[in-house]
Amino acid sequence: MKQYISSFFMLLISAGASAQNVGVGTSTTPSKLTTVGTASNPSIPGTSSTGVLRVGVGTFNNEGIDIGKSASSPFSGWVQTGFDGSTVDPLSLQPLGGSVGIGVLAPNASAALDVTSTTQGFLPPRMTLAQRNAIASPAEGLMISCTDCSTKGLHQYINGAWQAMTSSNTGNYGTVVNPVTGKIWLDRNLGASAVTSTPRSAYAAGEAGDGAYIAAEGNSFGDLYQWGRAADGHQVRTPLSATQNTQATTWLADEGSNLWDGKFIIGGLDIDWLTPAATDLWSGTAAENNPCPSGYRVPTNAEWNQERRTWTTNDAAGAFASPLKLPMAGIRFSSNGSVVSVGFTGEYWSSTAFSSTSARHLYFDSGGTRMDYRNRARGYSVRCLKD
Repeated sequence: MKQYISSFFMLLISAGASAQNVGVGTSTTPSKLTTVGTASNPSIPGTSSTGVLRVGVGTFNNEGIDIGKSASSPFSGWVQTGFDGSTVDPLSLQPLGGSVGIGVLAPNASAALDVTSTTQGFLPPRMTLAQRNAIASPAEGLMISCTDCSTKGLHQYINGAWQAMTSSNTGNYGTVVNPVTGKIWLDRNLGASAVTSTPRSAYAAGEAGDGAYIAAEGNSFGDLYQWGRAADGHQVRTPLSATQNTQATTWLADEGSNLWDGKFIIGGLDIDWLTPAATDLWSGTAAENNPCPSGYRVPTNAEWNQERRTWTTNDAAGAFASPLKLPMAGIRFSSNGSVVSVGFTGEYWSSTAFSSTSARHLYFDSGGTRMDYRNRARGYSVRCLKD
């Protein structure tokens, strides 16, 4: 036995002294250890490895880590763990808590994963609504990108339900500043793809003028939100979202798990869309259902009142002449879900609740403006204010 061990060490010393590099499956060794196998696409590791290199575990030849190179374009390198050719085991990078870097030699110490690139983005798992809902026991905070949900994009599992983190109708927002108040606003309504270019008064009266105004300025109208709801698809104007004659029993939108998800909730009375009522769903940037982009929020009643007092005239003309260029986008009735008053009124939600079923909002038309209140199931415009 001693003789065998001695011969083995002599072989290693000889290899190190003569060639410096060691090869397995090759006589061409550009590195200290070069292992050459047959390029192949990965399969679950089992009794035989399909990779170039296997790192075994203990005495089990059928359990280990396979490292390989794809046999087809783009010839990716891969690492995979498994057991018995049927079970995929977890693969941990830095299980003791060190930072992992992709595209960077020194990952940021505050990041568990630091992905660095100036030419590529991060692509989360993409899946359909059915596939998302089939995930077993999703962890709190789990994120995916939904490809066919009513609100496409990033979704996160929070408080026992999936919530959309992005809106399908966000547009390319800019900002405007009121020089009197110093407040910074989005330059258009939520869901709008353009800024209003012409006041309603520039169009002829009557049906012909109404049609011309809607055709020319319709892209600036944006969505119509029920007060306190998230951007779950209920607010979409084009195509007009479906209706549901059942009050929601939770403020969480769950993409199809509830009858009302993504639908505009209607009823015969002045109602709230939610029961039991909640009064803080739009209170600040951290509000549960804040529909605005990051760093923005729905303005309070006092902030809207301050804004309208800076207008040159207290009416629709003053609203258009202001830095916000507010259009008369109309409303959506809570009784039957119909959209009315387009080109005749502008009604914009504040974040301020008024009663158990109503909330404060800004109202204006060609004859004047005021701060008013209506039931929270109505669909009104939203303009976001920088926090």
